[in-house]
Amino acid sequence: MQNLNMKGVKELNIEGERVFIKKSNIFGWGFIKPYKIDGKINWKNLLIGGSWKKVIILIVGILIAAGAVYEYSTAVKVANECLNQSVMIILP
Repeated sequence: MQNLNMKGVKELNIEGERVFIKKSNIFGWGFIKPYKIDGKINWKNLLIGGSWKKVIILIVGILIAAGAVYEYSTAVKVANECLNQSVMIILP
C-alpha cells in the first residue's frame, strides 16, 4: 500500500488492479474513483463518476422530472384557456 498525493487516499493492488480507498470520519474506509491518477486526468471518472449505470439512472431521472414539469405546465395552460373561454355569471 502506498500513499498518493491526494490527502488521505491509499492505493491498493488487488489481483493486478489498482484500487483507491479513503478513510471517512463517519463511515470508515470507502472506495473512491479519483479523476486524476499519476498526474493524468481520467476522463471516465471525471465525466461520469466511473459508472455508466449511475449516469444512465441520473439521465432517466432528469428526463422523468422534466416530463412531469412539461405535462403539468401543459395541463395548467389548458385549464386556464378553458376558464378564460367559459361564461361567467355575476349575481347581483
